[in-house]
Amino acid sequence: MFRRRFSISREAAIFFFLALFIFTVIRIFILLDRSIRPSVQAIANMKANALAIQAIQQSILKNINELRYEYFILLTRDNKGRIVLAQVNNRKINTFVAETTLAVKNSLLVLNDTKIGIPLGEILGSYTFAALGPKIPVTITQIGFVETAVADRFEEAGINQVRHKIYLEVATKVQVAIPFTSDVMEVTATVPLVDAIYPGEVPDTVINLEFPRTESRP
Repeated sequence: MFRRRFSISREAAIFFFLALFIFTVIRIFILLDRSIRPSVQAIANMKANALAIQAIQQSILKNINELRYEYFILLTRDNKGRIVLAQVNNRKINTFVAETTLAVKNSLLVLNDTKIGIPLGEILGSYTFAALGPKIPVTITQIGFVETAVADRFEEAGINQVRHKIYLEVATKVQVAIPFTSDVMEVTATVPLVDAIYPGEVPDTVINLEFPRTESRP
């Protein structure tokens, strides 16, 4: 009885090994993608957050050079010069917040479709080769609304003295896109505006100040 010899043609062998090679490469790519994608997104979000905050701060700082504490707070003093009443100057605050919100919005619009690259060495966590390797493209786009609010805080400023600080809080959202996926993250920034020192006892009207909020939708 003769055994039948099994043979494979050269073309079939080449096709088999080529298919195996392609399958292996795809599997390796999928495994690498799953392992480094969280790192890529995290680094991209960090860079996008830094760029957005920088844009917000620069747009605000351009408008606060001539601000004074009295611009926001109306003070009433007694005949001894002591502060007995403090009121929020809503008209001026609303004007300032509206103008600043528009400036922030325009500044963030410049970020739209901003493209940055993250070197592969940085993604892999290499300090030596952080700037080397192909760069993963990242696109940043501001989306949603820009919300601004004036806030305040009291701090001790010495013996029987209190410092009243006024800040501008800004919140918005940006979309951070990397190849094959994207993420939406909230960006917040707090920028100091003005401050004043109250000697002696601080009136209740100062402690319980209420500031308006402004929201600008796209």
